[in-house]
Amino acid sequence: MKAAFSQQSLSKRNVLLDLSRGSAVWLMILYHFAWNLNDFGIADIDLFDNPIWFAMRTFILSLFLLIAGISMVLAHGKVQYWRAFWRRWIAITTGAAIVSFGTLLVMPQVYVFFGVLHCIALTSLLAFPFLKTNLIFTVLVATLFVILPTIAADPLFNQPLLQWTGLVTTKPESIDYVPIFPWAGIVLFGIACCRWHQKFVLIPFHDWCPKGRVNMVTQWVGRNALLVYLLHQPVLVGLVWLLYITIN
Repeated sequence: MKAAFSQQSLSKRNVLLDLSRGSAVWLMILYHFAWNLNDFGIADIDLFDNPIWFAMRTFILSLFLLIAGISMVLAHGKVQYWRAFWRRWIAITTGAAIVSFGTLLVMPQVYVFFGVLHCIALTSLLAFPFLKTNLIFTVLVATLFVILPTIAADPLFNQPLLQWTGLVTTKPESIDYVPIFPWAGIVLFGIACCRWHQKFVLIPFHDWCPKGRVNMVTQWVGRNALLVYLLHQPVLVGLVWLLYITIN
């Protein structure tokens, strides 16, 4: 285990990105821990109406999706490595299918039919052309994606086959609903920000390596975010269940 988090085993490439992704994972775990405490009746945390918890969920999602856009530019901005792209895309799509199937078995009334992994998988395909398009055009399209649900929502999109768009007038029952509109716009903003940074602000982040156990563990979590995402909730549920039977 010690070797897994050694500085030698952690690449210096995109350290800040890995740390940001890892930090988002830790925040997600905290949010889901609070969710599980509610489910088991151990706590009564207002995750939906409390502005702090609502802002936390929005921040976590936005950070994940911004990083997804940035990662696309760093991985494929100059040369398209199709084998690596499709390998990663299949991994994300498989993860999305696992989440849907698992939640359908456990909680069919609110299962995840289009969550964050589904959004990233589809948006990766939609966003690929924007790695080369005009930067201002990318920003305009990203803005359109973000504002479209407020100007183009229609009851037509409330039917199950179209809810993934996000142009609904009534939010569907799902524990993780991350539709294309507006969230794909955040990925496009990530692409635009990274391309702008590469063009105008050339800072060699790759020359920096984290110090300390916490930073190294967080970087490792960021590099293995998909695996941690798939495993963290079963582990959390088990821990909260043990807490529940201990205090009852």
